[in-house]
Amino acid sequence: MINQFSNPSLVICLINLVTLGFYYSFYRFHFYRFTESFLQYTAFAFSFFSVGIAIALQSLLLNWLPNGGPYWNSFILSSFVEELSKLLGIYLFFRKNQDEFTVTDGIFYGLVLGGGFGLVENILYFINTGLWSQVLRSITALPIHMMNGGLVGAYLMMFLFHKNPIFKWGKLGFGFSICVGIHGLYNLSIFQEIDLLLILPFCILSLFFILELTIAKSRILLPGHILKLMNMNMEEYEILSRHNRHEGWIQNVQKHISTSGIKLLRYPNLRHSILTTFFLLPGILSIFLLFESPEWISFKFPDLPIQDYFALFVMYPFILSLMFFFAGIINPYFFRDRMLEVPLFSSVDLHIEGLEENSAIFYIQTNMFYLPTSQMFPENTKVKFDLWIGLDCFVGLSGTILWCRENEEGNCGAMCQLDKIPFPFLFKWHFLRLKQNFKNLFLRKNLS
Repeated sequence: MINQFSNPSLVICLINLVTLGFYYSFYRFHFYRFTESFLQYTAFAFSFFSVGIAIALQSLLLNWLPNGGPYWNSFILSSFVEELSKLLGIYLFFRKNQDEFTVTDGIFYGLVLGGGFGLVENILYFINTGLWSQVLRSITALPIHMMNGGLVGAYLMMFLFHKNPIFKWGKLGFGFSICVGIHGLYNLSIFQEIDLLLILPFCILSLFFILELTIAKSRILLPGHILKLMNMNMEEYEILSRHNRHEGWIQNVQKHISTSGIKLLRYPNLRHSILTTFFLLPGILSIFLLFESPEWISFKFPDLPIQDYFALFVMYPFILSLMFFFAGIINPYFFRDRMLEVPLFSSVDLHIEGLEENSAIFYIQTNMFYLPTSQMFPENTKVKFDLWIGLDCFVGLSGTILWCRENEEGNCGAMCQLDKIPFPFLFKWHFLRLKQNFKNLFLRKNLS
């Protein structure tokens, strides 16, 4: 038993602890400065629960299909089962007091749970395949688990705040599929040892940028208790916010107010610039040694394959430098206050008991939209809609006015839901929107 607890095992354990501490500190001070220690410890404890669920599910699948092949092992046995186990752990963590949290809380505590999951998994599944290979696996698998935990936490909170099943399961399924796909691709590259130098940075950096975008968007979303005070769910809030954003664009144009100063990307701060340089220099030095003194590398690290050397001492420092450079540069207010181009709109004819009203919508999401009206309508009123886009008209679409309210200016508006998703209309809508954006892009270039 003492022989099994060897020096390489201690080194790997220490590396995993350092890696966990590094990424925890990165996200703790990057976007989530204030938190409760008790909740962090609780989220970390739930990671042990998730690992236990994963081991139990993997044992059942191995008994059912012991030789599933590399794709089965990478995407189902490992990736799907582990992400599902993390999802269950995060759900149990948030389910009782979900209204007190925000999507940002879901990201951070998901990061903590995912980091604990990766730490426990790396220690439990230690395989003596060579020290350097195990080091590479430790410093790449753990951040992938951690960032996946953050994404799962974000989309789970959206799932809990949404009411419409299309939005609930659609958002959760989308986020979960991203995590399973990237995690499975990473597993396949490790198990098959194919294209490590391409797939490893792709997996880590793609998750990082997706998480950065999710973090930025989460800052403009409201917690559950605020949505309840407003008597709204998240899909209604998002649709109304998008409508207000388009109306604001029209008012700004009429008042000659420009929003071009609200950029998508912000400049990195001084601390991040210094840390970017700090991690970039070792990578450059390692490239220099690889080409100028390869014999020195072979002498100092006789058991280190050249691919692992490049991944550990060149690729990984470059990944960290990119992460520090781009951390926090996505501007969350861009998604709230900035209109990129002229908004697309659709004319709407509303029919109810012999009454017809003409209006317009700026935004439709699956089968829901917000519609300015000239009068108030009772909740859950059954209506018929004619949706016009260009010269095409989609006639007699049945739906419901979920609620109708009056804003501060005294204007009325109704949140509407169609009984079925109008796929032909949505296809035409997104096609014309993409076409118009291309036109605006070239027009702007010609005018500048």
